[in-house]
Amino acid sequence: MMPFLLVLLVGLLPYGAMATHTTLLEPARHTLDLIYNMEFDAALEESQRLIERAPAHPAGYFYRAATYWQWRLIATAPQQRAAFLAHFDTATQQAQERAARLPDTQAAEAAFYLGAVYGMQARMHFVEQHYLRALHAAYQGSQYLQRCVARDPAWHDAYAGLGTYHYVLARVPSLWRGIVEQVIGLAGDRDKGLQALEQARSAGGLASAEAASLLAKIYALPVEKQYDKAQALLAPLVQRYPNNSDYRYRLGVVCAGQAQWVCAMEMQQYLIAEVQQGKAYHPPEGLPRFRYRLAEAYVFQRDTAAARALLADLRAQELPPDLHAWVELRLGNLHDLHGERQAAQAWYQGVQGNKEAEAQAKLYMQRPFTPTPEGLKPLEHAVI
Repeated sequence: MMPFLLVLLVGLLPYGAMATHTTLLEPARHTLDLIYNMEFDAALEESQRLIERAPAHPAGYFYRAATYWQWRLIATAPQQRAAFLAHFDTATQQAQERAARLPDTQAAEAAFYLGAVYGMQARMHFVEQHYLRALHAAYQGSQYLQRCVARDPAWHDAYAGLGTYHYVLARVPSLWRGIVEQVIGLAGDRDKGLQALEQARSAGGLASAEAASLLAKIYALPVEKQYDKAQALLAPLVQRYPNNSDYRYRLGVVCAGQAQWVCAMEMQQYLIAEVQQGKAYHPPEGLPRFRYRLAEAYVFQRDTAAARALLADLRAQELPPDLHAWVELRLGNLHDLHGERQAAQAWYQGVQGNKEAEAQAKLYMQRPFTPTPEGLKPLEHAVI
């Protein structure tokens, strides 16, 4: 649920006086930490302080936009989402205007900020399903980031964005890849993308955590399934940002993919408790998904009683068709675990609403379910 922050704060210009990197680095890091930890109100306050400290620089406005971008990803109320989008659009425009006015001595810095802002806009357009706008913003973002590292190859934070472009373009279907590469102005290259992201993770000033998050998302993709690498990246992020439900949820899923059930269950149980206690920035809409993952862990451990209680409760709720399909599939699995073949097949016949769940149901119609990690529900795709 979290990729978006690629910032290096150097040479800010508060009220005409040159601010030093050392002066601004710590408040910048603090603002990033608040965003990653989903403390959005506090992050907006810190962003405003940066704006007041350096009104002619894009940094504060970029952080404000990044806060609304991340906050909108977990918001579900239509009015709130619309308000966040409006604030995001205003802040990105303000950041672009100030980046464009930076002096020639800060050309690499200006290019970096413009690249970061356009990249964030591309993600927002993609989420909004405005795909042509997303491609146009991605083109601008890639061009500015390339310009940044051409002027200063040691600007390591820029490689988080460039690495993402290389990797995503490499995953575009071959029929369209050449066209999309020409539109974006960058070649798709999986290995180059991973190397660039690793460079940002290991050497970046403020993009290290973001690059780690991006790499973890990539390694957990169905086409990668490098769960050990994803776990090694996510575990420190969960420790550092305990309020970030996305990091914790993903860690639980990759632990399940390695049959590390204690870890998988602890992550989901923690999230369930946070939602039930009404903790801030843990939207209740995520509760069915967390409970499904816990039930799934019980199924794969053959704890049928615990799994059945959770799945029956979920089935009685109004669920999205996608999740409903997986609940019905797992109820069929429980009958298979008890050797009740006809009852299992009856459940499998009714599975619909998710292509992967439907494919597994057809497979289990032919042979009984056995709990192997390959049968787990794939990690939900989210914008990288």
